[in-house]
Amino acid sequence: MKPKTFNFLGMLTLLCIAALLVTSAAGCSGQDDGRPLVATREGLIRGAIGRSVAGRLFYSFKGIRYAKPPVGSLRFQPPQRQLAWRGVADGLSHGPVCPQFDKRANNTLKGDEDCLFANVYTPHLPDPSLPATAGLPVMVFIHGGGFSTGSGDDDIYGPSYFMDEDVVLVTFNYRLNTFGFFTTHDAAAPGNYGLLDQVLLLQWVQDNIAAFGGDPHAVTIFGVSAGGASVSLLVLSPLAKGLFHHAITQSGTALASWVLGSPENNAAEKLADLLDCSKEDVAAMVECIREQPWEKIAEHTKTLKSGLQEQLRVDREAENPLIPDDPHLLLARGEFNLVPWMIGLTEEEGAFFASSLFANKRVVEALSQGNLSEWVQAADLVTASGVNKLDCGADPMKEAKRVYDFYVGDRDVNTSSLLPLAQGWADRHFVSPMVAEMTLASQHAPVYKYLLDHIGPGRLSQAHVNLFRPGVPDFGTTHGDDVLYLFSNDKLPLVQRGSPTHTMVRFMVNVWTTFARTGRPGSDVLPMPDWPVFTELHQRHMRLNTAPSVGERLFQERIDFWKTVPINEPWRHPVETTCLDDSVLEDGEQTDGDM
Repeated sequence: MKPKTFNFLGMLTLLCIAALLVTSAAGCSGQDDGRPLVATREGLIRGAIGRSVAGRLFYSFKGIRYAKPPVGSLRFQPPQRQLAWRGVADGLSHGPVCPQFDKRANNTLKGDEDCLFANVYTPHLPDPSLPATAGLPVMVFIHGGGFSTGSGDDDIYGPSYFMDEDVVLVTFNYRLNTFGFFTTHDAAAPGNYGLLDQVLLLQWVQDNIAAFGGDPHAVTIFGVSAGGASVSLLVLSPLAKGLFHHAITQSGTALASWVLGSPENNAAEKLADLLDCSKEDVAAMVECIREQPWEKIAEHTKTLKSGLQEQLRVDREAENPLIPDDPHLLLARGEFNLVPWMIGLTEEEGAFFASSLFANKRVVEALSQGNLSEWVQAADLVTASGVNKLDCGADPMKEAKRVYDFYVGDRDVNTSSLLPLAQGWADRHFVSPMVAEMTLASQHAPVYKYLLDHIGPGRLSQAHVNLFRPGVPDFGTTHGDDVLYLFSNDKLPLVQRGSPTHTMVRFMVNVWTTFARTGRPGSDVLPMPDWPVFTELHQRHMRLNTAPSVGERLFQERIDFWKTVPINEPWRHPVETTCLDDSVLEDGEQTDGDM
């Protein structure tokens, strides 16, 4: 049922007064039977009380609508603000996740198109009987999942660790896959709806977070993988100007090949064919797709090759563009939100993806033997449809041979020893683009780099790999490990207080929250040196483990190698029109990674 509009401000005042007459006050925040009540701009919501890992009391408010349901005529449209609601909303449970195929449940379709919900966790609610004080720093987390899966729910992103610190935590859902990024590259379907959801969420935070005890002038955005890339894109976006004040990018970047799509993919037309929608008129084609049941769109989207579903794009033609130019140019010119920016990665990013990258034993054997056709695909030098991703005139087979010689050479590579392959893939898609982003950004804003390499009794990386990618050899600290030190989750038990793992959790959370408070990362949980600013001349980073130390020029030899590979991608130079290879390779599947 759609919410009804009415004279909300007057009614809200009356509701607050009535609520506070029968509750113990905590803002037009109140409490009834121990459950907190908060008045947002859109309406009243009642939450719940929880306990942090250290036993501290906090308040949770789940399933808060921050936008109108993006259904019907609002499908494939920018999000619209949620209207006021009557009565008191119940914040005990999360809203539905956005439509997606659950890779942990045999690719079962789950979710609902009506999915734009936020969750707020706070250790403090304002008390109207006391003088107003500055709110707590606010940390807004953007989940990963390759722009195709994931949510802000606490089964993975639980608040129990952050609630031991004086911050307000916000998690949320944004539209994914076709529903979030379907585009015709023009006004008929401009795309980037999932990113626009993120911008609207930040606007909602500005309007409402003070009611939850947060400071709208001290907002930090952070995210991992695709969420990390989202953070980078928000840093670049003029639409997000003034909506946040610090940024943390974890294992992601706007400059990676897997982030921005290409008009050459023609994903909209491929989907139209699957749905029997005429392609003669673009506007009519979009309307035909818009009228289809969301379940049907999702099922047909599943048949598209990876990379044809999630097409984030530069929308310079828009009246108010989200990404107004090539990310490389925006960074080089300093045309981005100049906020303190913390950027980092794990020591073996590629290990997380190894099982999906190299699941086919025949492919692994061919790679180990130097089969260049397989190396062209593994190194992602040519798209699945055969488009050369190198600079015009470059030879994919020649470059594939160079990649093979550099990463394998005389080393033994097989299904149980995939580290060289995993490293090469990670250097290609994470390490090199992230260093390029840091180098460009550091010319204009303070940048702080980290490397998570913690291995010890409190190590969680292999548990993470086994959870999501069973059967992967233990290569070391991998993609997503930082999430497990920041968030509690339903898949693993809470850490035991006083354990080595708990020390690492306290350290990581304290580093993140210190940055949110001050704009400089640091911690008093473990002894550590001053964290240096990253510059092009002195590319220093902090190694995050139980004995933090400063390093410099991480993986330099591997990064220098990839700089010599003439890849036509924004981390090397502004993207130019790609050249079709005269000897187009056979159609092949792209890697299905959870970035």
